[in-house]
Amino acid sequence: MYASLSIYRSHNPPYKGDVWLSQNPPKNLALCGRKIQRRGFKLPFALFHVSLLPDNKNARQTTVKKKTQDPIYEETFTFEIPYREVVRRTLELKVKDFDKYSRHCVVGHILLPLQNVNLARPSRMWRPLAQCSMETEEYGELLLSLNYLPVAGRLNVDIIKAKQLLQTSLARGADSYVRVSLVVRGRHVKSKKTAVRKNTLSPSFNESFSFQLAGSELKEASLVVTAWDWNGGVMRDEFIGRVVLGKQPSGPHEITHWTNMMTSQRHSVAQWHSLHSRLQCDQVSTASRTVP
Repeated sequence: MYASLSIYRSHNPPYKGDVWLSQNPPKNLALCGRKIQRRGFKLPFALFHVSLLPDNKNARQTTVKKKTQDPIYEETFTFEIPYREVVRRTLELKVKDFDKYSRHCVVGHILLPLQNVNLARPSRMWRPLAQCSMETEEYGELLLSLNYLPVAGRLNVDIIKAKQLLQTSLARGADSYVRVSLVVRGRHVKSKKTAVRKNTLSPSFNESFSFQLAGSELKEASLVVTAWDWNGGVMRDEFIGRVVLGKQPSGPHEITHWTNMMTSQRHSVAQWHSLHSRLQCDQVSTASRTVP
């Protein structure tokens, strides 16, 4: 069973935006948006993020369309999934306002359980965009740099800075630090952490860590990178967000970063990552469940 998603242009503007789905048997789902708005303003750069939940690792993303509320994409994504499995999935479509240097703002999303869709007959439907809650979005963003030296057998990780971390206290900004944990073949090998940066939601760390790792182990390794809010040793530190790279990644952007590092050995590769909840990481990554 293949599910193909295509995005086209439409008209008749609603307030915030709608998504139109057309299903043509036996394989195709067509998708389009109309008059998508962010707080009443036109989107400067719009893109769609497509995934079949609970699997986020194979999420797809359209190209970016500039300065339009009626973007034309004409792009197709194919997910090869058995029919018995696809009816247990939920199609999630997110509309994002793209920002090259920071986190993409999620304008809205729809959730469509495929068990409610007759995949054997053509169907057309409009679905309004709903607001994404903090529970599913916006834990903050972290800039990481990776570099592997094969001769030395050393993996270098640079924690550069974070932006707009989730605020866990109403009284202050976060007293944040980042912990990097190495997991190899399901075993938690070692953890290292940055110093605490106090009272800021957008801290700069600029700290580097090295892990001895043979080339044969690199293919079986995962990095679990977690941001924490320090409570001064009086109370348990508050979890902010997490990202997992390597063998058991937490999402498609993590796959991209790790792949670029593997193909650019001896050269540092930097990339921004959106942090996820612990639950989301644990659902898709066994390495995340290994690290407290």
